Amino acid sequence: MEPFIQPFQYNFIRSQVDSMIQQLGAVHDPDVRDAVVYSAAKKIFDLLPVLTAEQEELLMRVRTVQTEADSALYLEDIQPVVRSFPSITEIQLQQLFRKTKKLRHPPLHSIDFLKTTYLSWNDTGNKKKFFVYPLNGEWVGIEGTYLPTIQKGICTICNQYSDVTLVSARTNPSADQYRAIGNYICIDSDHCNEQVTSPAALEKLLGKMK
Repeated sequence: MEPFIQPFQYNFIRSQVDSMIQQLGAVHDPDVRDAVVYSAAKKIFDLLPVLTAEQEELLMRVRTVQTEADSALYLEDIQPVVRSFPSITEIQLQQLFRKTKKLRHPPLHSIDFLKTTYLSWNDTGNKKKFFVYPLNGEWVGIEGTYLPTIQKGICTICNQYSDVTLVSARTNPSADQYRAIGNYICIDSDHCNEQVTSPAALEKLLGKMK
């Protein structure tokens, strides 16, 4: 089966399965348990409304999940059909950040692109944070600066409570005016990627920063 699930969709499915297992552990009434499973399955299928018969059969197995062991097997079955982050080269990264002197990007071979909704890394020496994402089919590269202070808060991108820092990016809405946009974002981008269940906030943010 060809990969058809985006990394953020896998995160969403995993969160629904985890929530379902927690609820099933707290209830014993058969009707309530059926309702819990039905609700999780509906949310998953609402996320992926257009499926082949084979894809639907795979995801439908969520209705058989009753225990943590079942959930682990279900998620393991889904992992092979997760679609990787689009391929990008070091040359492309250099082109996205042409104005950045001595761009320090991460070794691409070390990144797990199956868990990547957006590519991001920190230049700790210069307190800069970089974002790369295929927005509307076009590569977008954003460079921001971040404060060394880390605090607990809600991340703008993944919308989860995490270790965040204030990231500011300067935009150029007109030829004569610059403005800075600041948002609290996870300092650990790998952790953020594991928590993203929708790209909507990310795309809105990057659209403002372009």
